[in-house]
Amino acid sequence: MKTMRRGFLVLLVFALAMGGASAETVLSEPGTLPLAEETIHLSVGLSQSTVVEDFDTNAQTLRLEDDLNVELEFVYYPSTAEEFIQKVELQIMAGGDELPDIIMSDLGGLNNLAMYGQMGIILPVTEYYDTIAYYTDQNMEANGLNKEDLLRYITAYDGEIYGLMRYHAYINNSLSASRMLVYEPWLETLGIERPQTTEEFAEMLRRFRDEDPNGNGEADEIALMGLADTVNSNFMRYLMNPFIYCQENYYIRNEDGTIGFAANQEGWKEGIQWIKSLYDEGLISPLTFTQDSTQLNAIVVPEPEVVGCLARVSGTMFPATDVRRGQYVCLDPLEGPSGLRQTQWTEQIPSIGMVITKNCENPEAAFRFGDYMCSELISVWNRYGEEGVDWLAPDENTVGTAEGLGFPPAMSVVSTWGVLQNSWWGQIGPYILTDKITCGQGTDPDGLAYNAAYHLFRTMEKELEYSVPIVNGLVYNEEEQEIINEYQSTINDYVLNSFSEFVTGVRDIEADWDSYVDEFDKMGLDEYMEAVNSCYARMYSE
Repeated sequence: MKTMRRGFLVLLVFALAMGGASAETVLSEPGTLPLAEETIHLSVGLSQSTVVEDFDTNAQTLRLEDDLNVELEFVYYPSTAEEFIQKVELQIMAGGDELPDIIMSDLGGLNNLAMYGQMGIILPVTEYYDTIAYYTDQNMEANGLNKEDLLRYITAYDGEIYGLMRYHAYINNSLSASRMLVYEPWLETLGIERPQTTEEFAEMLRRFRDEDPNGNGEADEIALMGLADTVNSNFMRYLMNPFIYCQENYYIRNEDGTIGFAANQEGWKEGIQWIKSLYDEGLISPLTFTQDSTQLNAIVVPEPEVVGCLARVSGTMFPATDVRRGQYVCLDPLEGPSGLRQTQWTEQIPSIGMVITKNCENPEAAFRFGDYMCSELISVWNRYGEEGVDWLAPDENTVGTAEGLGFPPAMSVVSTWGVLQNSWWGQIGPYILTDKITCGQGTDPDGLAYNAAYHLFRTMEKELEYSVPIVNGLVYNEEEQEIINEYQSTINDYVLNSFSEFVTGVRDIEADWDSYVDEFDKMGLDEYMEAVNSCYARMYSE
């Protein structure tokens, strides 16, 4: 079906001319509002959000229309991403004449956008980023962002940019994938400092198991528990990093500047051997390898507390008024037997938040509309609402959630995310939000709920000190993408399943290691990594 669709779309390239010729409307200089004396009409395709009451009367809409002198006509698409893209594809296959002027979506990724761009359906905006991206540049410069670095991630393989960026930096999200959390009251009860080495970590787990830290007189404590879902939600990354770098897709940077594969190397074997030793001692719950988040919550949430260590606690695990939201805090990255100490840093990379179609009569005006959405003013409005209504400027009594990490308070949010409202768009479309804003939330550390974020940030210093950037944001060309699609899921599933089998003893790490490594050759690992390195060299060798 996908091949037929692509073939049909490609045939349209000969029937479609480049649209978007500028109208006679005279625009103001970049950075000058409004865009023009004459009101500019823009039709805007987006999904009908469950948290926005009415886009037509929404306070953010009214502010955009008033500041820019634009009239926005909303065209609604299905709320799910898959159905959204399917509807757009049907319109494209019909020639694209029914598409709105702009669409708040990446339409399935950069390769799709490149295809639609080469067909004349979606207009490139590469030149606009060089000439009229006033508010984007202003926001980036004010917050120390490198424009060239960020644009690299939204540039398609053909060298063009086909839309305006959305970018959301947040230190907590950058660190959370390799995190282990500990129930802090148990450390205090047993007089344990946060462990710094693999040996100290193992000893902490033994004491959790043996010394009744919940005080109920029963041997019901579970030292460590996780999930079986994916590498992102289990404990693999935290426990592997003292032995070899463990990130999504298992990439590592070789000394020669190429990208290697971690899961077939000796350090990976050593990590599994250590983790298996913890499992054999009864320090890791066997349920870790079979349960989902619902099953995990059913064990963690009831009182008394029975779980000491968790990999990535969901913010919704405990009710808002439960003090335990702030009592599971970050453990420091562990130092391994060889002195290796590291944790994953996932750079927050931009994506496409808005595209301009061939039907837009004034693409320059449309770009400047999206550019204004990327100003700090509207970016903040899009996520937090209106100043003085949905959030307040900090005063002398405001405590910053991440103040200990060097982020002074920037606002005190009084609205509630996720509820029906008519003040902001809920992060639809392009925007640029930096750590200054996302980490600058005011809090009440002594409040009933024990502001979870405040207590989490309080224990993140060593995570930042030992963080190592992952390899991400690779923009594959069509040939590379086909190879990635063919091999990546199979290889990653094999790594994760084999990890579980080695740790639980289904397979013997000593007897079966060579056959485990040999299997990668049969799976096409060499061709897969050649595609990864081809893309990486193209993006970073310049």
